[in-house]
Amino acid sequence: MSYTNNMDVIEDVFAPLEGRHILDIGCGRGRLLRALMRRGAQATGVDPSAELLAQARDMAPDAALVKSGGESLPFETNGFGGAIFLNSLHHIPQDLIPASLAEGMRVIEPGAILLVIEPLARGGYQEVFAPLDDETEVRAGALAHLEAFREEPGVETLVHTEYDTDLHEKSADDMLGYGLAIDPSRKERIDEVRDEVVRLFSDHARETEGGFLLDQPMKAVAMRKGAS
Repeated sequence: MSYTNNMDVIEDVFAPLEGRHILDIGCGRGRLLRALMRRGAQATGVDPSAELLAQARDMAPDAALVKSGGESLPFETNGFGGAIFLNSLHHIPQDLIPASLAEGMRVIEPGAILLVIEPLARGGYQEVFAPLDDETEVRAGALAHLEAFREEPGVETLVHTEYDTDLHEKSADDMLGYGLAIDPSRKERIDEVRDEVVRLFSDHARETEGGFLLDQPMKAVAMRKGAS
């Protein structure tokens, strides 16, 4: 199947979404949680950032939210009907990615799907964000760990594809605020690159209803958990 955006993948992989309990690992500001619940899913989000969880609480007030890193999820084994890493795997420290993928698989029930959607290191979003943090290396590292995980026993790959999509942002300052929430130590660097990021945002962003769009090629990998 050909995909044009992240929700196309999610709706296809987890059909039917209605009534399914999905864990969003690295939920950030809660956009995916809100989208899942609007489609009738039950949603739980985890993120290590208290600031981002506060934003997620505003965006998806009915979702369950837990402060946690991906490498040690505070949930029982086989407890969810599916789990998603959306634009979050490369934010995990590289040495913790294998454990985080294993945890994502552990907490879903046998036969359920762990879906990883990661940005590739090209496109308008990458160009705009690069002055603050050129993610080329960490994105490549995350994908290398993902490819290795696909070879683990009990992991069956159902979807392995790339597609072009657009990411919605309110403004360059909103992007920088998100970058700061992910890593508060970036404050001084953000002050240094703000003007350049604003200029690049103006060059690459396309205005749309309620904000702007930045093109971003993606990779999606859906893996089914085997029987215990």
